[in-house]
Amino acid sequence: MLINPKIPVYLRMPSIPLGPVSIASYLNAHGHRAIIIERSVKAYDLRAELKRFQPDVIGVSCLSFLSSIDAKRITAFLHRHTNAPVIWGGQAPSAAPELILRDGKPDFVMLGEGEITWLAVANALREGKPLFDIPGLAYLREGAFVSNPVPPVADLFRFPEMDWSLVDPKKYFSTFFHCSKMLYLHASKGCPAACIFCSNKQYHQSCNRCRDPKHVLNDIDRFVLDYGCDGIYFSDELFCPRRELRTMLCEGLISRRYELVWGCQMRLGVLNEEDVKLMYRAGCRWILFGIESGSRERIDAIKKHIDLNLARQTIKWCEDAGITVQASFIIGFPGETCEEMRKTVSFAQSLHSSLVAMNILTPMPNSEIYEIWDRDFPQYQKPDSIKAIARRIEQNVTDLVPWNFSNVPMRELRVVHFFYQWKDFAGKSSVRGDSYGILKKMAQDAFNRIFLHGFSGFIFGTVVSVKQFLTVFFYSHCFPRILKKYGLRLR
Repeated sequence: MLINPKIPVYLRMPSIPLGPVSIASYLNAHGHRAIIIERSVKAYDLRAELKRFQPDVIGVSCLSFLSSIDAKRITAFLHRHTNAPVIWGGQAPSAAPELILRDGKPDFVMLGEGEITWLAVANALREGKPLFDIPGLAYLREGAFVSNPVPPVADLFRFPEMDWSLVDPKKYFSTFFHCSKMLYLHASKGCPAACIFCSNKQYHQSCNRCRDPKHVLNDIDRFVLDYGCDGIYFSDELFCPRRELRTMLCEGLISRRYELVWGCQMRLGVLNEEDVKLMYRAGCRWILFGIESGSRERIDAIKKHIDLNLARQTIKWCEDAGITVQASFIIGFPGETCEEMRKTVSFAQSLHSSLVAMNILTPMPNSEIYEIWDRDFPQYQKPDSIKAIARRIEQNVTDLVPWNFSNVPMRELRVVHFFYQWKDFAGKSSVRGDSYGILKKMAQDAFNRIFLHGFSGFIFGTVVSVKQFLTVFFYSHCFPRILKKYGLRLR
């Protein structure tokens, strides 16, 4: 039994639990029986489900520490009502396994991608063998933390097709640019980069692997023909960088002639102009590029290793083709100065991309910069519980990051950050071919909360949204001197 916990009501609409679906599909294809209990979109009588299915082992999926709050409640309930071992997996448990074991109290934490390790667990239980020596598992033994070696990442071409009967895709529709029934999907996993602010190096071992394009196209066929999907957001850290496989996928979409749009995250240096034109013809309408800084020295320091000279050219290719580009930056790096941030803002302005995000640095567990935080900034106490980490992330979600590692005053970081939020929110032409695209998306998401969380959830989500709006308006409009300092104008 794989359980997907609830997420806070103020977050975006829940997306298909791609990890549990992939793991359950893999287990079922290898002769086991796996089901998914999806708490983020449906209320379950968990006691009745335990009695009906009688699981030999239970997995709890935690994509983020925000869902780990519900995961902790679930685990306490499971320990009271079943003797089956409980295993937490996903990005959050992999990032802080010892903390999760001590505070969340699962029997094991699964490190990294789960399919191969889950099969080893299922096979061991079937054969009556203990789980303690299985690669990829961590646990506590007499109070001491034990972490087994993590197996190499898997070849996704050897995976079976995803079994969408495990969930109801229609329950995950969300609004995005040019579409109202968008679903998340992945065509690849991992990224070859080792940026110091990202946990990819640990979780995916800095390795990108693509799924079989035929399987991805079959997924899209199912989404469109069986469920009425009109948009896909590829959730890959780096969308299918192997050109021949990406071309197969695009040509397959073109031949189907669906009324379908899609978007993805890419890296500078992967695409040329012909690639961009092909992606547009295949339905691509938005791409996010993580650029992070306008300073070459900072790009090197954070191990981003991209050529900033490619940014203007690549973004121009996309915008000329009709693809909305979001250029994403990070401000507030350790030691960053006002002059460096001015350089980043100036570079962002010169790109003329449809959307710009200026994100204030948030050190995440299992990233190299988290270690720098622990070593060089003792004044900021590291969170020591699930609730404390979730609270820090919650502060980031609500855009009031409480820490500052740079030499730039916090107020200036917030003004620049919120200026770009306001610009994207209020700009009529911020989304190519979709006037007020972001405003419409936010309104539709708020409306969808009524149906997902009920009236009380809608009220709570609305209060949070109003608070966020007022925060954005305050910082983007009430500090004209700071805006002038960084060359920013509201109009």
